Amino acid sequence: MRWMSNMQPSKSLFAVPVDEERNTRYLETRHKAVELFARHGFSRVSMRDLATCLGITAGSLYNHIENKEALLFELIEELYEALLDGVSLVTRRKSAPTARLHGLLEAHLRLHERMAAHFRLAEYDLHCLSGEQQALILTLRRRYEEHLLEAIEQLTGKPAGATRRATVSSVVSLLNQLPAWVGEPRAGIGARRKLLHEMVMGTLQGALRATEATDLAAVARVSPTSSALK
Repeated sequence: MRWMSNMQPSKSLFAVPVDEERNTRYLETRHKAVELFARHGFSRVSMRDLATCLGITAGSLYNHIENKEALLFELIEELYEALLDGVSLVTRRKSAPTARLHGLLEAHLRLHERMAAHFRLAEYDLHCLSGEQQALILTLRRRYEEHLLEAIEQLTGKPAGATRRATVSSVVSLLNQLPAWVGEPRAGIGARRKLLHEMVMGTLQGALRATEATDLAAVARVSPTSSALK
């Protein structure tokens, strides 16, 4: 939310609220905006569309936000900050590596239940941001991925190479998208969470095995050359 640091809360629909009434309006406004972007696609929503959705005139909207991209940046930034907050809660428990990894995945999936539209924007509309804005978001994402990598390193006892890092990045994309693909089972939300968790863990385990095989193959290719140089 750094882009709003110089804005006055009393003049902005999107500035950080200072009382309960403004907090309600702030959350309702942001919810409308993120749902509009997620439903139609960010690039298809004009400033006029956004103003209409919020119940204000298109001209007055510029008194509240710099442009659509600034708002999109804030919403995606908010998502990764929430993910990092979830990481902090999990890591404070000082649990075993297996429990820690499961806790991180569980926190991610639970957050998706509350911020599904944010996840959609992060996965499909990141490219609409400026290069500088994208770089800031990707820095937050890499910080988040580092926590998953650390948990996996503790679990496997092996440092993460480039291939494993790429694998974790792919798993994060899966976590961001998978809940939107899976419908609600008859057994309810608990069964859905369990199913999603098992699907992600199965994908991660398979990817780690493939990564290990790739690393071993790379060593095998290098070994003859190494021997010849001795």
